[in-house]
Amino acid sequence: MNLKALFFVFVFSILSWGQAVRVTLNVNSDLVDQTNINPVKTLKKAAQDFLNNTKWTSSREMNAAEIDIEMLLTISSVNNNSFAASLQVQSGRLVYNTNYNSPLVNFFDESFGFTYQEFQPFYYDVNRYNNNLISVLSYYINLVIGMEMDSFSPLGGTAYFERARTIANAAQASNAQGWQANQGQNGRYDIIDALLSTAFNDFRNLVYSYHRKGLDTMTDTPKEAKETIAAQLITLENLMRRQPNAYLIQAFFDAKAEEISQLFSDGPEVETKALLRFLNRFVPSMSGYWSSITR
Repeated sequence: MNLKALFFVFVFSILSWGQAVRVTLNVNSDLVDQTNINPVKTLKKAAQDFLNNTKWTSSREMNAAEIDIEMLLTISSVNNNSFAASLQVQSGRLVYNTNYNSPLVNFFDESFGFTYQEFQPFYYDVNRYNNNLISVLSYYINLVIGMEMDSFSPLGGTAYFERARTIANAAQASNAQGWQANQGQNGRYDIIDALLSTAFNDFRNLVYSYHRKGLDTMTDTPKEAKETIAAQLITLENLMRRQPNAYLIQAFFDAKAEEISQLFSDGPEVETKALLRFLNRFVPSMSGYWSSITR
């Protein structure tokens, strides 16, 4: 990742509008017995087609750059039609007037099960639970789009978060792993419940200010942009005092730590004492990144 692009690279283009979700799905089957490998191959194609052929947004709803999402589905076992897996979801957000893609989402769904019979059709119905894999993939697509929309306008992703919660509500009755409430802060229901609660408005407003008022202005006014980003990060202090182990904030800094480090170790110098106090106190797990920030 090279943040110097924010200061020196100018791309004279305007962000595109419209249906703009492109998903790259990688499937890791290293742990699967080779006698069960054929269903995994057909599953990958079916899931990839489902992700990229479903119309997740419309030009009326979507006012943002094309969203590139990367998913890594790791299959740990296959038993007849039953699969055990984990899923990592990553996505970035194109910074205005640059070709730099800022990391925005880094979620890891540790363990879930689903059934899949070769060549079965995949259908997206936000109101109905059909298959756990379809529900998990659809949930995260809407979650990522919501985060992207939040980065362009204050609380702009609410409609997509509501869709993700509808998916979670429909899946709860299945008793599938990860959908029930109060399963921990990284449970699917609990993540979306937090995003839609007013308690996390500070976090969602940070996502907007960090990107739209900070990164998007970097090519024109880099010093002021960095000062804005530093001040906005510190606004999370009250929320982090109330919920020091919030998964959403952990996931944000997992995605952003390297970027923040590079932002404040290069380019125009700004005052970083208050920012460093905040980062070292509330995000000590990333201290290796914070040590490179110019003091």
